[in-house]
Amino acid sequence: MANQTEQPKASGGLKAALTSLVKRKRTDSNTEPQGPPTLGIAGYTLILLDPDGQVAWTRDWDAGSTFKFGPRHRLWVFCEFTNQSQHEIEIAEYEIELMSDEGIVVERFGKAFADSVIVVPGETKIFSGQWQM
Repeated sequence: MANQTEQPKASGGLKAALTSLVKRKRTDSNTEPQGPPTLGIAGYTLILLDPDGQVAWTRDWDAGSTFKFGPRHRLWVFCEFTNQSQHEIEIAEYEIELMSDEGIVVERFGKAFADSVIVVPGETKIFSGQWQM
């Protein structure tokens, strides 16, 4: 009959594995904590496309400084377009590009319209979009 005070060898191995895991976690927790990944947005571009998918109009805006966005952060972008030409412009879709401070497109989103939007000379339209990291 086995002595009740002796631990079976399998539980000794389990104890060693758990002790090693606890030591490893303590070591990992002593390292500098890494924050969630962020994305820097320094500007944005509005691109208006005609029904053929050709660029009808585009403009860049500078955000003034780089804004850091992390998980669950949300950004609303409102872009105003005023038709300053002498003819109407037909817009089938638009895209908003978010730019890094190096000028690289880091995200692109937009909307396509079921029926094209006609913007007559002198008329202003506001295009908006929401992006969430």
